[in-house]
Amino acid sequence: MSHPASPQLPIVLTIAGFDPSGGAGIAADLKTIAAHNCYGIAAVTALTVQSTQGVKSTHLTPAATLRAQLDTLAEDMTIVAVKIGMLGNKANAAVVAEFLDRAQIATVVLDPVARAQSGGAELMDAAGLKFLREELMKRATVVTPNVPEAEALLGMEVKDVAAMEAAARKLVELGARAVVVKGGHMEKAIDVLFDGTEILHFGGEKVKSPNTHGSGCTFASAVTAQLASGRPLREAVLLAKAYVTKAIERSYAIGKGPGPLNHFYRFQQEPPARGVHEVPQHGMHPASEPGVRG
Repeated sequence: MSHPASPQLPIVLTIAGFDPSGGAGIAADLKTIAAHNCYGIAAVTALTVQSTQGVKSTHLTPAATLRAQLDTLAEDMTIVAVKIGMLGNKANAAVVAEFLDRAQIATVVLDPVARAQSGGAELMDAAGLKFLREELMKRATVVTPNVPEAEALLGMEVKDVAAMEAAARKLVELGARAVVVKGGHMEKAIDVLFDGTEILHFGGEKVKSPNTHGSGCTFASAVTAQLASGRPLREAVLLAKAYVTKAIERSYAIGKGPGPLNHFYRFQQEPPARGVHEVPQHGMHPASEPGVRG
């Protein structure tokens, strides 16, 4: 018996590092992409040794291996959008730039990961950060630094919303088409979008939860998935912020440090009370019905 084919989901590629705790990087990206009704594929730039308590070490993927991952995926399927996270060094950043030039993918979201939020480990070398600023940013549809990343890219202090606006403008001057400076590190959770023409603020209540591990990766992936689904940038940012806020509100406390977001909060139901099980709709399990033999 044939079944009708499922509708084609937009294919979203994430290029980032792997977090074994599942809270950030590739794991967070793929969960977020799936939660937004897109199909996620991944090229891994690094294997990290980390948990909710922080990054202990990073082991970068050789540039040739990263190139092979990207080319193999692009040969096999049509990629609608790309989200770029941790790259680790200039060699990997250069491979990604070359791939973007070859593949000509319309939607590219660059999350310029430079330092781990937990533990403060360096996740990009100085040469890589320079290449990212001078070459990779201009290839992106939108760049999504948090406040420390904006400071690292620009060499300036960002202490308030006015400075966030100035940072967004400077990044566009450096070649970015649009920038969202994420305000999660600030007293109020305000994100600033500059699309090259207009400054927009996206406000919201700051969720009182320590479980924010991977929130930056999740936001960038949510923006990417929304853009892949055809939404304009402003709407994509608004919806991504709302998604991250709710995912933090419904987050997990799974380890001894900041826990991950609940990426699938929309699909979860309250578990049944202990000892209560759903009964099949016809009333009885077939094996327990009179006259039925196994």
